[in-house]
Amino acid sequence: MEHFTWTVAQILEAERRLRTHTEDPEAMMRTAASAVAQAAAVMLEPEASVLILAGPGGNGGDGLYAGATLAASGHPVEALLTAGRAHQPALDAFVAAGGKLIQELDRPWEYSLLIDAITGLSARPSLDESLRSIVEDVAELPTLAVDLPSGLEADTGLAGALHITADVTLTFGGWRRAHVLNPACGTQLLADFRLGQHSLALELEAMSEDGELGDTMMLFASRAVSHKSWPTAFPDEFAVLEPFDVAPVTPGPSSDKYTGGVVGVVAGSAAYPGAAVLSCLGAVNATPGMVRYVGTQATEVVRALPEVVAVERLEDCGRVQAWVFGPGSTSEADLRWLLASPEPLLIDATGTTLLSSSPTLRDLLVSRSAPTVLTPHDGEFARLFDAVFPGGSAAGASGASAGASRLEQTLALAKALRCTVVRKGRVTIIADHTAAGTDGWDYAYAVDAGHSWAATPGSGDVLSGLMGARLALAAAEAAAEAGAEAGAGPAAKLPADELPADELPADEVAAQSVVVHALAASLAAATPFGDATAPASRIANFVRDATAWLT
Repeated sequence: MEHFTWTVAQILEAERRLRTHTEDPEAMMRTAASAVAQAAAVMLEPEASVLILAGPGGNGGDGLYAGATLAASGHPVEALLTAGRAHQPALDAFVAAGGKLIQELDRPWEYSLLIDAITGLSARPSLDESLRSIVEDVAELPTLAVDLPSGLEADTGLAGALHITADVTLTFGGWRRAHVLNPACGTQLLADFRLGQHSLALELEAMSEDGELGDTMMLFASRAVSHKSWPTAFPDEFAVLEPFDVAPVTPGPSSDKYTGGVVGVVAGSAAYPGAAVLSCLGAVNATPGMVRYVGTQATEVVRALPEVVAVERLEDCGRVQAWVFGPGSTSEADLRWLLASPEPLLIDATGTTLLSSSPTLRDLLVSRSAPTVLTPHDGEFARLFDAVFPGGSAAGASGASAGASRLEQTLALAKALRCTVVRKGRVTIIADHTAAGTDGWDYAYAVDAGHSWAATPGSGDVLSGLMGARLALAAAEAAAEAGAEAGAGPAAKLPADELPADELPADEVAAQSVVVHALAASLAAATPFGDATAPASRIANFVRDATAWLT
């Protein structure tokens, strides 16, 4: 369950069960503190100084016990009690080990590391305003957060006006939703509480197997890229939030240009000719399958990409396994034609705006039997959400500060429009209308890119082509399997409308595509001197490298 995220209620219940296996009330706290001290040691040079901001609860106790370990190993460690009090046994251990209590921050820039142990899992978004000057004074320090950066809400990722932004967050037992929903967590690390043969992770696993989770949402988390390096490596027993597994695109002995999935790209216009080229470039680099282009920029596309088969009218396009519509294209007639087609369809950019302004197009979308994927950024999402749910505005629900509403709204829109919604951003949320299974659970995916180099013009066009090509490949593979089971012969002969929609996991394909795109953007930004800008065309040209890396 490496990508599964847990709610606060689930974590607290697992902790309660774990405590029944020990008579030592401090055992779990000291175990957590040991892991915090190990993580801090990785981030520190020998004898470097440490500041601990310790709250009054268990989170503060974790930090103080960790501070005791660091002080005993030779680091100068000071602690400021943010509430004027702390977990007493941990405070006693800290002072006994040589830790120093301070009342105010005189020279915050002299510390080499901040350990954020102010609030725990049950805290509400935002810290008390009385802590503003302290939080602002330490904002530039390398920061290790215990469990979660203080000021974030664990179940939603919501961050209030005042919160800590961490370079590294160390949590225990299992990921919380906020670890992927809010980039303020920095690099995410996962350790475990162990009490003999028992552990927090094992308690969570047992609760899952016994059907005792008590929630109706499963959010699977992924991080595409981790950049930061430290003086030494983190211990092997610490897990990191990994990229989702990505399906390979390697052709087999009997493969040809059709079996790899043929994607049709309807994009570009006189105003946006580059959108046609970029979306096709993303598709060409994504899979070995054929790319067909339809639109007014056929000459420009073939000039840039001679391997693309280009025509100007949909009626003249040959067979495809999936369509992409929207980057730079404004033809409502084309979208209407594609919504009536039996193949999987990805709608991006202008396409989502057309859906926002036309109830008729939305009705056609809802009535489709083939998988449909929408890929709006937050602004496009807000317009579409407001059109579908008048009065339930999504406006302002952008960035890390709206982690909860982004997740809930994305799932709601996917259900309302009976499609897969890929809500793009630094954290991209993927939800599917078929996510509600027979068990009554909803499923969603979240991908933290780990960087923001993809926030550049044309990057979304590249993602559309990449994702469309992968949808076509998945559709071709699913059709081949369904055809073989039905005795229908080669997959290319199986009509697309005979392929059950649930045979093509569009949400999984979308999540994998987002990971590939995020890694491609990171690779595109790399130079011998450090990271720099990553133009969309360069991102597209690194899709191959990212695919090879991930598969």
